[in-house]
Amino acid sequence: MDLLLIGPPGVGKGTQAARLRQALGVPHLSTGDLLRRHVAEGTRLGAAAAAHMQRGDLVPDELVTEMALGQILGPSCAAGVVLDGFPRTPAQAEALDTALAAHGRRLTAVLHLNAPARTLLRRLTGRRTCGGCGDSYHLDTRKPRTPGRCDSCGQRLVQRTDDTAETARTRLAVHARQTQPLLARYHQAGVLHEVDGCGDVGAITRRLLAAVAPYAAGDQDASRSTGWPTSPVRSSLS
Repeated sequence: MDLLLIGPPGVGKGTQAARLRQALGVPHLSTGDLLRRHVAEGTRLGAAAAAHMQRGDLVPDELVTEMALGQILGPSCAAGVVLDGFPRTPAQAEALDTALAAHGRRLTAVLHLNAPARTLLRRLTGRRTCGGCGDSYHLDTRKPRTPGRCDSCGQRLVQRTDDTAETARTRLAVHARQTQPLLARYHQAGVLHEVDGCGDVGAITRRLLAAVAPYAAGDQDASRSTGWPTSPVRSSLS
């Protein structure tokens, strides 16, 4: 079973993808991590991507797609994968569907994790970073013992430029514009699930697992053939 997790900045996709990986026993593929790994290792694709990044350009669809599909269709993801950050465009989505179909697979469920704009803005703008050691804090979820000062080294905490309200609003608007065609595509395909991204981390994880549980529980034959672990889903919901 292959899952796609979609959500705006600040909704907690990275946290939830890691928890899904642990609960379901399948890899989590973050496109950002994959891109950074290719660049760091100096692969052919990484070198091509780095050239675009150094110019401040977006990495072309074809490069991102080749990187992602190389991982998704590899042995480490043969039993399924939780996708985070791919696909981002209709062209990438079409390439993913075609490649999966060629290997007898399909995108089983798309989980759209969302929250009100005011909640997302608070999450994005509440982060503070130590100017000394780089440790991270949040005004709601991880407050420093002394306001404005790092617990570890005592240096002043600062707000990064990409965490300001203006930048956060821009990021949210760009995300909404980019993902609307994907949401429409997956809604039409009947695989889109809307999941409430508000509340504590554990409650959100349970909602995500509840959305995928019917697929795992209702496809025992596919489970035996692919190695998809259905029991962790049920135990996580109990």
